[in-house]
Amino acid sequence: MQELARARAAAKAEETALSNRRGASQTTFLKAELGRRLKVLAGHIERLEAEIERRIGADAALERRYDIVVTIPGVGPVEAVALVIGLPEPGTGSAKAAALLAGLAPLACDSGAKAGERHIWGGRAFVRTGLYFAAVAAARCNPQLRDDHNRLTDAGKKAKVATTAIMRKLVVLANTLIKEDRPWQPIHA
Repeated sequence: MQELARARAAAKAEETALSNRRGASQTTFLKAELGRRLKVLAGHIERLEAEIERRIGADAALERRYDIVVTIPGVGPVEAVALVIGLPEPGTGSAKAAALLAGLAPLACDSGAKAGERHIWGGRAFVRTGLYFAAVAAARCNPQLRDDHNRLTDAGKKAKVATTAIMRKLVVLANTLIKEDRPWQPIHA
């Protein structure tokens, strides 16, 4: 499953590159050739997505985790696939463990008496990339996460730091929902 999801991500990156080349091209012949390659690539991506969907549907536990994660506002089908395939452990460990596996836990760079800055690193880059796009969407459409993002930026945090915090919150939220085996629900006052 991870191999299929990564192949889809690579194909989408190739599609973007070809589309950019086609847009920058001056020659009609080259534009036509790149257009043909884009059509072939679109079919390839469609078949990969269908196979991923088929395999998720064939595994009841995986399908349940996918159905739970996709209920979170801002998390679309591609990001949900990255989470449930890239992090098969959600629901089994703590929130800190899930954040560490995704590479979103701030790790210390201390030595002796020196207290260095904390940075995120390590973890699973494939999951982190998917979570980035989910966090950007969630910061716009999920009222609770939007408020958290705005609070952090109003406090002087850089936008990227605020987005990383939202990414971590999404992993923790997905971990909690899978552990409790329930879909996302808004919190009402």
